[in-house]
Amino acid sequence: MADDGWYEDGDAVREAERARRVAGMGMSVVTGLFGAVVIAVAAVGLAVILALAYAMAVMH
Repeated sequence: MADDGWYEDGDAVREAERARRVAGMGMSVVTGLFGAVVIAVAAVGLAVILALAYAMAVMH
C-alpha cells in the first residue's frame, strides 16, 4: 500500500491505545500535582492555626 498518510487498521488501533495510555498518564500526573498542592495548603493552614493558638496561649 502506498504511503498516502492514512493509517492501516492495525496502526489506527495501536495509535488510539497509545493515545489513551498517554492521556491516562497525563491525568495521573495532574491529579498527583493537585493532591500535592492540596496537602501543602492544608499543612500551611494547620501551621498558621497552631501558631496562632500557641501565641494566644502564651499571651494569656
